[in-house]
Amino acid sequence: MTRITKAPLDLARLCRATASPAHGASASFVGVVRAVHAGRRVKAVSYDCFVPLAEKELARIAAEARRRWPVTVAVEHRVGRLAVGEASVAIAAGSAHRAEAFEACRFVLEEIKHRLPVWKKEHYVRGDGRWLPGCSLKKARPA
Repeated sequence: MTRITKAPLDLARLCRATASPAHGASASFVGVVRAVHAGRRVKAVSYDCFVPLAEKELARIAAEARRRWPVTVAVEHRVGRLAVGEASVAIAAGSAHRAEAFEACRFVLEEIKHRLPVWKKEHYVRGDGRWLPGCSLKKARPA
């Protein structure tokens, strides 16, 4: 289960999607909009992307995690304008053992940061916002 959405993220739903009687572990990660970045007070962040392309890449990343580890992965990334404290990305990984669940969850996050064509604009309390350097449609990193 992977998707790009404008709706608030629901980590519990992602965890349910990765649950199995064969799993003894569930690892998760939620990235939220922070109030300060590089010394500047942030009031909101806008995420933008071409949804069909971003969803394909997100699915590829999840598939790679499943090939590397015996896990079930669910991940969502939010787009649109988000206030401080709102979740922008949520990942759940279920596995028989905790190490694989943790590793897969971290892998998915790092690959999202490296490859997902989602761009981020910070809106500051004082002054204009700015688009941050981000994804440049990089290929998957070697295993």
